[in-house]
Amino acid sequence: FFFLFGFQDMLFENFDGRLEFKGNNFGAVWPGNGKPGLWLNSISRMGAVYNLILREEEIFLEEKKRVGVGEGEGRVNVVDCERDEDIELVLPPVFDKCSKVLDAGDQIVARDLYWEALSCEEGMEKIEELLVKSIEKNPFVGEPHVVLSQVYLTKGRFEEGERESERGLTLLLEWGCHWDKRVSWEGWISWTRVLLMKAKEKSWPNNSWGILNLGLVK
Repeated sequence: FFFLFGFQDMLFENFDGRLEFKGNNFGAVWPGNGKPGLWLNSISRMGAVYNLILREEEIFLEEKKRVGVGEGEGRVNVVDCERDEDIELVLPPVFDKCSKVLDAGDQIVARDLYWEALSCEEGMEKIEELLVKSIEKNPFVGEPHVVLSQVYLTKGRFEEGERESERGLTLLLEWGCHWDKRVSWEGWISWTRVLLMKAKEKSWPNNSWGILNLGLVK
């Protein structure tokens, strides 16, 4: 799922964003439109189910520990390897520790707002407006926060730029993969760290050559 983008949405006709693999558009042309894939609703639903499983397992193990095996002081808690009780279940940090489900419709709206912002030629105010709305609909991916951070830095709003770059970096690291596949995950991480560094320095280039020369090497 983490490697899906717009091409796979066309292949499986994932127009409602639920990614149920119902379509069969084998004539979809690669690489497609390059948009981020609509897989987040599906993953968030899986995460919610996993969260419930983990809670039930915790309740079961606590009850087992309370009852134990044996009598009196000799009572012990035996790990049942056939039930894989020796494997620790870890709750991923994404979707607020798998406690939230992203609505399929909100996912589509957020993706389209993000895409519109990246191609917008109406100025920074409009780009900011689109990105803020995108994040309101889907706060669970890092790239919109990263782009919004650059907008704030360009406008000299360094505290807000720092906040958004920190949030974007956290989300990118939590996922360990990228939502906008046009740039590698490593590329997103590197660029976000540059934004965070410049936000902390409270400085940002005011010409195109300065932007090209940005980097972490001093």
